[in-house]
Amino acid sequence: MKKTTLRDVANEAGVSIATASYVLNRVENQTIPPETRQRVLDAAAKLNYVQNLAARSLSKGRSNLLGVLLVGDEGDLVSKYIGYAKFIDELEKLAVADGYHLMVARIDPNEPNFAIIAERKLDGVFLVDAREASFHSVSVHIPYGSPLILIDGIVDDPLFRELTPDFGALFGQVREKLGEGAPFAVVHECYHNDGMRRALRAASGLEDDRLWAAAKGNEDGLAEFLERQADRTIVVFNEFLALRLLGLVENSRMLVVCTSDCAEYLPSGVGRIAPKESKAKAAFELMSALAASHSANRPQGRRSSKLRES
Repeated sequence: MKKTTLRDVANEAGVSIATASYVLNRVENQTIPPETRQRVLDAAAKLNYVQNLAARSLSKGRSNLLGVLLVGDEGDLVSKYIGYAKFIDELEKLAVADGYHLMVARIDPNEPNFAIIAERKLDGVFLVDAREASFHSVSVHIPYGSPLILIDGIVDDPLFRELTPDFGALFGQVREKLGEGAPFAVVHECYHNDGMRRALRAASGLEDDRLWAAAKGNEDGLAEFLERQADRTIVVFNEFLALRLLGLVENSRMLVVCTSDCAEYLPSGVGRIAPKESKAKAAFELMSALAASHSANRPQGRRSSKLRES
């Protein structure tokens, strides 16, 4: 079957090739009547026209391709990856609405392979839970000026941006719900990012014997840990990790910090704390602001953004 070309779309819509190109590439400095724009879009849909991303990248100097890189290894629980599903789904919807495509890949923190980045000209990257070394390794493989945002990670570098939970506010809510002075312990996913682990520990105010980082291979240790906390509320970060604890902890003794925006999956009787702000929305707005700043040649500076909590 003959591949539909831009010329075919232009002929179907009754416009010039240039006009069709302006509409499909969302060129903003061209005044095109709404009805003409719609005719082009309808023609492209009717003919199943698919743009050549490589050609568009060469012509516009950008690919309209954003990357989401999930840092993970074989020691991670599946609940950690499931926990990012809604974030990625919502992020893709926001990206598509703004004319971008989204590429998702996994990076092994121990043996990172950056070929998938080097082979593509990414306009921006969301890097999830990366070690500081991995973060800098990724940064040298993306085009100069393309924003790089670390999600759920902290890096000591003034050139990059972070989007992290506000652990201070979260543990403030934990103490408010439980009552000041009420004892609790914490179970969370094993973060690859050392800064996240330190920030969570510091904000909790707990000693190590009341904190557990869940990972593959330490399930037996988790059960023993929970037995030692029999007189304490168990605060769990991530709804899907909390589901793994059902049967090990009574529902009424569990308080879940909903980092996945999926509180509806929790059974009745389980306490919950949910962020006010969507992580995906906050991440995409930050990416858009950085891209606009680069286009205007304005310095970005460092900024550590925290999600607002309910």
